[in-house]
Formats: sequence, structure tokens, C-alpha cells
Amino acid sequence: MTKKTIAVVGITGNQVWLLGCRNIRARTWLVRQRHFTRSIETLSQGIARSIDVVATDLDLPGSMGKAFSGANVIFGATGFVQHLLDSGTTPIRLSHGKIQYNLHFDCKWAAVEYLKENSPELWKKTSLLQLGIFASNWKIPYYTPRKQEDGTYKLSFPMDGEEEFSIIDPNADTGNLVKGLFQIAPSTHLVGATSMITWDEWCKIWSRVNEVNCTFERLDRSLLEDAMGPLGREIADMFQYMDELGYDGSDPTVVYPWDLGVKVKTTPIDVYLADQDWSSVL
Repeated sequence: MTKKTIAVVGITGNQVWLLGCRNIRARTWLVRQRHFTRSIETLSQGIARSIDVVATDLDLPGSMGKAFSGANVIFGATGFVQHLLDSGTTPIRLSHGKIQYNLHFDCKWAAVEYLKENSPELWKKTSLLQLGIFASNWKIPYYTPRKQEDGTYKLSFPMDGEEEFSIIDPNADTGNLVKGLFQIAPSTHLVGATSMITWDEWCKIWSRVNEVNCTFERLDRSLLEDAMGPLGREIADMFQYMDELGYDGSDPTVVYPWDLGVKVKTTPIDVYLADQDWSSVL
């Protein structure tokens, strides 16, 4: 079988490392990795021997040619902190200007608009993967259920507990989602989700897994803004966007894994939650 090459920008990152491993195991892909600031030593030696590491610099136009030469597929990821761009793009447009500080979404979409405007031929061959809320976010303090004096637990965000959103295990599922995109035509905008869920439902599953009582409570956004400053405003705007427009902004062009027409394995949220060590929370 002829082996194909996927060029991955920053394979030691959270999602792309798993993408590389999954395609290595498939044995039909050679993973060519652009040298990233994090050490290749974070990969196991056995896996690293299956990866062609190419030293390049994203800040030097033209330096990526060697890494991309002969590649069948190029995979790149936007980073919230790394790509904080000044943009008036999709989330602002979809909210008709109401939500101005949802940088988690806006700054990433700026990269999409740049590609569309500056490389129209490449854009025709491009698919997008927009991962849902990370299931692993529970490890971030403000995403963690908090124990109350009566022994129950509460989870609080500035949005409605009955509003659905997409959720995903990025480490386990990103590779499968990208593999699914390989199998269909380009120009697909895929929202990476294992399922749609509400925070009320999340709390019920978490309660069952840990044999406790956890409920959701809507949080006043001002509490985040007062405690976290500009970051609190950004997080509050993100939740407002999800609450009022949905995680996908009600964008009619997006599809979900169950719409692709090919089988894509993802991790059910109840399986993910049951597999976690909650001793630090309980």
C-alpha cells in the first residue's frame, strides 16, 4: 500500500500529538512534523522514529516549503493565546455586534479569513475542524464542581443550564475527527463533538459517576469580570455567545460527526467522566 504524508504543524501540541499517533498506527501515513518550540523528546522514542522532523519557522515566510513539499495533507491548529488577532469576524458578525469580546472564537476565525482572502486556491482544498468544549476543562478551577457546606456540589457558569453545546475529548478524539475529514470532500466545516449536552445533564452524569448530588447554577457574569479582569470579560462573553447563539453560532454551514457519512469514533461523555480521577474535587 502506498504511504501518504501528512505534514503536522506542532505535533507535540495537545491535540496534534494524538493526531500524529493515530495516523502512525494506521501505517498508511508518514507524519512529517514541523519543529516546534516544545521538545520532540516529549514523544516516545519508538513513535519519534516514525516521524520525519523538519526544522522551520512560522515567522519566516517561505520556510515551510521543505516541510510541506510532497505532503498529501497539511494539518495546522490555531492557538488562542498565540494568535490573538484584531478582528471583526464571525462571532461578532453572527451576534450582530452584540458580543464584542469573545476572543476564544474571534481570534481563531481571523486566521480563516486570512486564508480565504490571501490563498483562495488553497482555501478551496481546506476543511475546518472546530473542536467543542474540551471535556478536560474540568481541570481548570472555574470549570470544577465546588463542594457546598451541606455536602452537595455546584457547577456555575454565566449561561443557561438547559442550553445545549458540543463537548469533546480532544486528546482521544481529534485524530479520529481529522481522519474522518480525510475521507470526504474538502470545504467541510466540522464541529468536533462526541455529543450535544447541557450543563444540567453534565451535572447529572457527574453525580451518578461519583455517587453525589451536583446541580448547575447560573452565575452572574460580573463575578467573573470582577475576579479575573479582562480575562473574566472574555470568558463571560464566550458563555454569552454559547447561551444566545449556540456553540456553533447557529452557523448553517457547519456539520457534526454524525453528519459526515463516514464512521467517526468518539468518546461518550459518560465514559470520559467515569474514567477520570476526581479525588482532587471530592
